[in-house]
Amino acid sequence: MSAYLQYVPDDRQKVCDTCGRSFKPKGFDHHQRACKQRARESEEDGELWASIPPVQDRSEPENVPEHTSVDDIRTEFHPHTRITTCIEAFSDFTRQHHYEPPCPDRHPWLPFRCQLDFEVAELAHETALTHEQTTRLIQLVQRGRTEDFTLKNYADVRNTWEAASHRLTPDTITVPLDGNDVKYIVYFRSLWDWGVDLLRHPDIGPHCIFDAQRLSKFDGDSFIRFIDEPWTADAFWECQSQIPPEAKPLAFILYADKSKLSSFGREKGYPVIAQLVNLPVAIRNGNGVGGGQVVGWLPLVKDDPKYKGTQQFANFKVAVWHAAFKKVLASIIPPSKHGHWANCWDDVVRLFYTLVLILSVDYEEQSVMSLTRGMMSNFPCPICLIPKDRLSSVMPHNYILRTCQAMNDLLIKARAERRKGQREAILKGQSIRDVDNTFHEMNHKTTDVHRALCYDHLHILQVLIGLLGRDYAVKVDQNFDALPRWRNMNHFDAVMAITFTDGSKYEDIFKVDLYAALEVHTTKTIAAGRKALQSFSELMNKYICKSEALRPDKNWSFPKIHLAAHLFDDIEAKGATRNYNTKPNEKCHSPLKESYQQRTNFKNVAPQILRADHWSLVSEFIRGRVDELAAYDARMDEDEVDKTGPDTNITSNFHIRFGSRQPKKSLEAIDKRHIDNPSFRRFRTKLNAFLNALPTVLQQVNMLPSDEIIEFRFLKVNYESLVDFCQTTDYLRCSPRFHNLPRYDCVIVNTATGVFFARLLFLFTCNVNDTSYPIALVRSYDMPIGRCLQKDKHLKFWRVRLQPRETASEFILAESIIQGVALAPDPTIPGNFLIMDTVDSDIFLRMKQMHLAAGHLD
Repeated sequence: MSAYLQYVPDDRQKVCDTCGRSFKPKGFDHHQRACKQRARESEEDGELWASIPPVQDRSEPENVPEHTSVDDIRTEFHPHTRITTCIEAFSDFTRQHHYEPPCPDRHPWLPFRCQLDFEVAELAHETALTHEQTTRLIQLVQRGRTEDFTLKNYADVRNTWEAASHRLTPDTITVPLDGNDVKYIVYFRSLWDWGVDLLRHPDIGPHCIFDAQRLSKFDGDSFIRFIDEPWTADAFWECQSQIPPEAKPLAFILYADKSKLSSFGREKGYPVIAQLVNLPVAIRNGNGVGGGQVVGWLPLVKDDPKYKGTQQFANFKVAVWHAAFKKVLASIIPPSKHGHWANCWDDVVRLFYTLVLILSVDYEEQSVMSLTRGMMSNFPCPICLIPKDRLSSVMPHNYILRTCQAMNDLLIKARAERRKGQREAILKGQSIRDVDNTFHEMNHKTTDVHRALCYDHLHILQVLIGLLGRDYAVKVDQNFDALPRWRNMNHFDAVMAITFTDGSKYEDIFKVDLYAALEVHTTKTIAAGRKALQSFSELMNKYICKSEALRPDKNWSFPKIHLAAHLFDDIEAKGATRNYNTKPNEKCHSPLKESYQQRTNFKNVAPQILRADHWSLVSEFIRGRVDELAAYDARMDEDEVDKTGPDTNITSNFHIRFGSRQPKKSLEAIDKRHIDNPSFRRFRTKLNAFLNALPTVLQQVNMLPSDEIIEFRFLKVNYESLVDFCQTTDYLRCSPRFHNLPRYDCVIVNTATGVFFARLLFLFTCNVNDTSYPIALVRSYDMPIGRCLQKDKHLKFWRVRLQPRETASEFILAESIIQGVALAPDPTIPGNFLIMDTVDSDIFLRMKQMHLAAGHLD
C-alpha cells in the first residue's frame, strides 16, 4: 500500500465496519454510506459475472470435413447469396477480387484540355498559390513551353476545376426559437451520388464487398470464428437479413466533430466526413479517392447570453444539428426503405439498400445524435439506460439497451401529454430531449442510431495525469523521452503540454492497444478481452475505495469509463475498432485547417474551404488516372529483360533481408574501428568459434585479419502475424547514425533452448566455403531478475535485464531472429527493461503466449 494511504488510528477516529479503515469524524458518515453501496454493487457485479455463460465460439468439430488441415479457412456466406460454404487452404485464401483492369482512358486529364494544363493547375493548388501567383506561373509556362498548354489565367483554372464535378451545395434550414424562425446555412453533397461514384470507379469499385460473411480458421480441433472487417461481424449480417434477397447493403460510416481552424480557436468548422463500409479498411482509412470524404459542413450555433444555461436553448442547439444533418442524410433516406438501382464498375446493375452502420464520434456528439442530455443527466449513456451513479462500473450489466423504436415511442408518448411538466417528466425518465431525431427517418430495421454509436478511447491521458499534479506530469514527460524510437510510432520528448488536431498522435501517446485495438478478433480474444475488462473493473473499484480518503469529492461516475462496457459488443457487431475509431477521420481536419489559413480571405470561410477540399479530391482522382496511364504505357513498352537477378546492395532469404550495405572491410579494420567498444573485443576469435560450431560448416574455419566481411545497417524480418495470419514485416535498424541519432533496435531470438531478447550491435555477412552467412552481433537481455515483482504480475509486465558485462556479446545467425521488439527502460530500477507489448497487436498476443508458457497467467 502506498504511504499516502497509510493511517494511524487515534481516539478521535472512527472505524468503518465495511472496509475496516479508520477515518476522522468529519466525513465519516459520507464514507460509510458510499462504502456500503460499493460493497453491495460489487456483490451484485460478481453474481452477474457468475451468471453469464461461457462465450460460445461456434466451434463445430463434429462437422469438420475429413481432409481439413490446420489453418484452413472456412467462409460461410449470407443465405441471400445462395453460395454454399467453402473451405480452402490458408495459402489459397484471399480477400481481393481477381479482375483484369481495363485499358486506361487515353485522356485522363479531362476536363483539362491537356496533361500540362492539369499538372500546372495541380501544382498551383498543392502549393496554395494566390490568384495573382497562379496567373504569373501560367505566363511563365507559356513563355517556355515545349508541349501543348492552353491555360490563360486563374479564372481559366478555376472554371476547369469546377467543370470536373459538382461540389457541396449550400442550403438554408429554419429552426424556431421563442416564436421566431432562426436561419442557418448548411453545406452538403449527395451521399448517394458519392457512394455510387465509388461503385463506378474502375479501381475502387472492384474492392467493394456486398455480402456478409462469417469466417473461421481451423485450429486442429474446430473452426474458430474470426472478425475483422464490418461485413465479417454480426450487424452487417443482420442488416442484410432485413432487406430483399436480391438487394445488397450499401453501408456508410459517418463522422462529425468540431474543428479549430485558426491557431487560437476563434474560427471553427463542423465537417461531416463519410466512408464507405463496403470497402476494405486499407482503402477506407487511407488517403485518396476511396478514403474519407467531406460530405457536409454543419452550422455552429453561437451562445446567446439571454438563454445561457437554459433547457430551451440546449434543445434548440440540438434541433439545429438534426435539421442540418437531415440535409446530409436526405439522399440515402429513400433508398434505405425502398432501395435504389445503381450501375457499378463492372457494368452490372445492382439494387442497393442504404444504411448508416457506424457513427464514429466522441461522447459530446454521441449525446447530440442520440438526443440524450449529456453527462449530468440521470441516464447519460447514449447506448443503455444505466443510472448515473453506476457509471464507474465497466462490468456487463442487464440494463435496458436504448433502441430507435423505443425512443421514438417515448417521444410520441410524451408529446401526447398536454401539460409541459408531465411531458418533461416522461422524457427526463430516460434523459431524452424533446427534439425530432433525423436518424429516425432512416429504415429503423437497418439503421439504429444507438447501435451505430461506437466506443472510442482517445483524448483522455492528459486529463488523467493532470489530476495528479505537476511532479507526475514532469515524470511522465521524462519517461516518454526515454522510450525507444520505433517504426510507425511517433516519438515524443514531452506530451503533457501539447495538443494535436488528429487522433493519430494521441493514439501513440496513449498506446494501450491490448485487446481493444487488435486488427483481427477471434471468439477467444473477445472472451479474454471481456475477462481483462472484468479485472480492470475490480481494480478500479479497489482504487476508488482506497483513494476516497484523499479525494472524497472525486466523482468516478463519468460516461467515458462506462462506455468501455460496450466495447466488445461493438467489436462483435461491427468488427475491429480500427473500423470506427476517430483517428482516420480526424486526419481530415489538418487539410481543412490548412485551407483556411492558405486559401481563404478569412471571411465567409466555409464555401472557400469546401471548394478547396473538393478540388483536392478532383486532383487526386485525375492524378490517379494520369499515373495509371503512364504505368500502363510503361508496361507495354518495356523490354523483355530478366530482372530476377540478386540485388547487389542487399542479401536476403524469405525470412530476413539485409539492407543499407556498407563497403567491404577486413576483420582487422573492424577491430580498429571499434577498439573502444568492449562488445567488439576478441571479435575475430569469437567469430571463428561461432562459425566452427555451426552444423553446416564441415571444415575447420580460421578467419584471418585480412579476411573481409560486409556490414549492413538495416534488417527486414518477415513473419506470420498472430493477429490476421498474414505476413508482417518489421523494419529494424542497426546504425550509428540514423536520422542523426544512433539506432540499435532489439529483437526476439529463437534458440534450441528457448527464446531470448537481445539488442542488435552489428550486422554483416561473411563467406565460408563459398557460402554467405548473415550474422548479427548482439547483446542479450538474459540476466536473471530474481523474484517476480508483485506489480509485474498485476500489470502483466515482462521484465528483462541486460548482461552487466559489456563484453558479454555474442554472434547469432540472423535467421534465428523471430521479429523486432521495443524495450523501455524501467525508470525505477536501473538496468531493467520492460517489453513494450502495446507497440502493436501482434507483439501483444506473442507476449501473451510467452506469459502463458512461463506460467505467469492463469
